[in-house]
Amino acid sequence: MNLYFILEGEKTEVILYPKWIEFILPDYTEVDFENEATSNCYYIFSGGGIPSIYNHTVNAIKNINDNPIYDKLIICLDGDEIGVNARIAEIKNYINSFGEQLTETCEMHFVVQDICIETWFLGNRKIVKKIPQGLKLREFIKHYDVSQEDPEKMDKMDLYRNKAHFHYSYFREILKEHNLTYSKSKPTVVMEKSYFQQLEIRVDETGHLPTFKQLIDLLYSISK
Repeated sequence: MNLYFILEGEKTEVILYPKWIEFILPDYTEVDFENEATSNCYYIFSGGGIPSIYNHTVNAIKNINDNPIYDKLIICLDGDEIGVNARIAEIKNYINSFGEQLTETCEMHFVVQDICIETWFLGNRKIVKKIPQGLKLREFIKHYDVSQEDPEKMDKMDLYRNKAHFHYSYFREILKEHNLTYSKSKPTVVMEKSYFQQLEIRVDETGHLPTFKQLIDLLYSISK
């Protein structure tokens, strides 16, 4: 089986997804060019944000139809403020406006991060200190305790321009308590297998992070 991933992000996701795929699909090999796939390969392409990813998805469908070596087209993007269902409807409408139909030999999947990739990272309960030193983090936890409540349901505080900005800031404050840093171009801390496993445990024990569960359920179904 061969997998074709289109990721919205230009930085974090293209660095992180190969590691996460490796944890569940260790026998799969990443290829640099889409026409290099043979068997048990995956190709990752950055869609360069929204709405650019929509156009790249249409082009990917055309490429797969012309060279049908891929079994799954997996489109990963952020729900942001509009939400999961609205985001999927938006990209589907865009694809349909071009009249493109993916070949029957390839299945299309949508993985929408609700709200953003950092929302998922907030799911590691072990990294959230019970008594944080930072005043800002204490304010964040008072607003919404991500160690107890589902991070995907967290609204922003008034000072932040949108939910994604707030979730990103919250995550960075959590890491400061451990003298750790995070940036979109250097997401080292979340690339460890132990971090990924904590997110899986969170999903299994609480049912939180349902959109993260969609991704790992998809990858595990492929592994079988």
